[in-house]
Amino acid sequence: MKNLRIIHITGVLALIGLVAAIAAGLRAAPGTGRADGEDHETGPAEAFHGFVLDPPQPAPDFTLTDQAQNPFRLSDQKGSVVVLFFGYTACPDVCPATLARYARVKRELGPLADQVRFAFITVDPDRDTPARLREYLGRLDPDFHGLWGTEEEVRRIVDAYGVYVEVVEAPASPVGYWINHTALSYIVDRNGNLRLAHPFGLDPEDMAADLRRLLLEEEGT
Repeated sequence: MKNLRIIHITGVLALIGLVAAIAAGLRAAPGTGRADGEDHETGPAEAFHGFVLDPPQPAPDFTLTDQAQNPFRLSDQKGSVVVLFFGYTACPDVCPATLARYARVKRELGPLADQVRFAFITVDPDRDTPARLREYLGRLDPDFHGLWGTEEEVRRIVDAYGVYVEVVEAPASPVGYWINHTALSYIVDRNGNLRLAHPFGLDPEDMAADLRRLLLEEEGT
């Protein structure tokens, strides 16, 4: 990474409650990339797990490049449920653990998993090229979408989603730094609305139950 930087973004979603969740410890712990706050409460809609956005909000649209060098536009995914996670390939713990949970979620969903898009947005675009994302996700699940953009493009998106990103120098790291980052999964329903935020550590069975409920909702409601 050419320029280590600190970015602390509040974002428009702070106005609808996600900052309260982040402030409770759901971002990565300083210096390690680990997430605190694995204890969580069920949101106001009891059938859902994690944090419920009520009323739902249109998910900020974006276009990035996937690991196959194809454009990925969020609004083009309508009709599918989209799971967004912000991370980086050199992350030692939270990111691989979250992606491993997604693989278990897919198994829980069975055939319904074909209607879910799992998207990993890099917050380290200088290092995480599409080629690197392809290699990284290929070891986990090649059907996951690894999304890359320029630093400016990524900055706009983390701003829009209220994502916390902090780059800290770390001589012990194999790449010379760690990136502390929000460890929430953002869930976008089939109509393009942001509905849920799942904390790190949520059981795959509970995440699958939420996704299943969203998939079975009547589209357009």
